[in-house]
Amino acid sequence: MFITNLLHQYLSHFKMQCRLAHLSSRFKCYIHHSTGFYYDDVNDVQIGAGCSIGINNVIFCTNEQTKGKRAKLIIGDGTSFGEMNSIRASGGDIIIGKKCLISQFVNIVGSNHAINPNENIKDQLWDDTKTGVTIGDDVWIGSGCTILPGVTIERGAIIAAGSVVTKDVKAFTIVGGVPAAFIKNRV
Repeated sequence: MFITNLLHQYLSHFKMQCRLAHLSSRFKCYIHHSTGFYYDDVNDVQIGAGCSIGINNVIFCTNEQTKGKRAKLIIGDGTSFGEMNSIRASGGDIIIGKKCLISQFVNIVGSNHAINPNENIKDQLWDDTKTGVTIGDDVWIGSGCTILPGVTIERGAIIAAGSVVTKDVKAFTIVGGVPAAFIKNRV
């Protein structure tokens, strides 16, 4: 039993390393070997050249529990991810622009579960009323932020550390807080 579990763990780890090597080669980017990158179809994923994905990130682009539209994950050229982020393009697209800085411990959520009271939440499809996240070019998302479904963050915006973004963010503004609110223009 112990040997079987050990062999299963090794094979799962080996499969993930092959997947990461394939993605790094295909998209000409760097993905740290500790990243967990899960997708149903590699054609749903686009990673720009020169991107860097740091230690212990968890990235999903899966399409279970959807109503037909396939979720996509698109990351622009030169975007950099710090450590321990959770990017979940399941049920909604996540589009991240060029030359963005995604700090550490950031959560970006493409969709929420539906909440029909007549069904168990776990058994419901993704809620398709408010889905997807779009992040423009040259955006900096500080440490510990959460970006919720339905949000667009325009070019050049800065999201202060620890913020929860529930509404759209205008270009070249700085927002922060829970929920995130306007602080000042980036000048």
